[in-house]
Amino acid sequence: MKILLIQSDADYLDVLHRTLSERQYTLELASDGYSGLAMGLHARFDMIVLDTHLPRMNGLDVIRRLRQENDSTPVLLLSRFGESADKARGLYAGADDYLVRPCDSDELLARIYALHRRRTGGFNAPSILTVDNLELNIAEKVAYRANQRIRLTAREFQLLEFLIKNAGRVVTKAQILEKVWDNPTVSSTNKVEVYINFLRKKIDRDFDHKLIHTAMGVGYLLRSGS
Repeated sequence: MKILLIQSDADYLDVLHRTLSERQYTLELASDGYSGLAMGLHARFDMIVLDTHLPRMNGLDVIRRLRQENDSTPVLLLSRFGESADKARGLYAGADDYLVRPCDSDELLARIYALHRRRTGGFNAPSILTVDNLELNIAEKVAYRANQRIRLTAREFQLLEFLIKNAGRVVTKAQILEKVWDNPTVSSTNKVEVYINFLRKKIDRDFDHKLIHTAMGVGYLLRSGS
């Protein structure tokens, strides 16, 4: 599991780091809210553990911004304040769980385990499709390439999902229109070209090997760049 720790208290960060590292979790660290938000939006994490009181941007604002960006990464909020009103504010801001610190390491690990299990739907893996270094999380409507988050519109996500489900096979414009637009009319085929170009800019532009290919006179296919 890959966890982003956002914590400005160096001593407590050291405790968290040692506790989680012992469980072989992959950790990335941020010491202020602004940096943590940027990291959370830029890369994929299985969970975010952050404090409420942070420099540059407090924890509640970090969560709000994540949710505004439709980022559904589970968030465990840590705070020195344990009043019911404090917990309510954290949960209403979008946190998935709230824990008063300092806390027992066993309870912290149990909360993290429970959040991760809830996210993955029990003990089964989430619905994730991959081709090469492209990853599509169907349940959360999120895409990543080389662990970098790709921001897609709803239609772009539907098109990419159709392509990746048919990876290695050529799909025609008519098939795309039928599955993605529910409208296989010839007059609408230019929509496919436009949205394929949108995807190429987001999926392939920054990479030497391309995943989306054109089958001249037939349609398109998505395949590994190797």
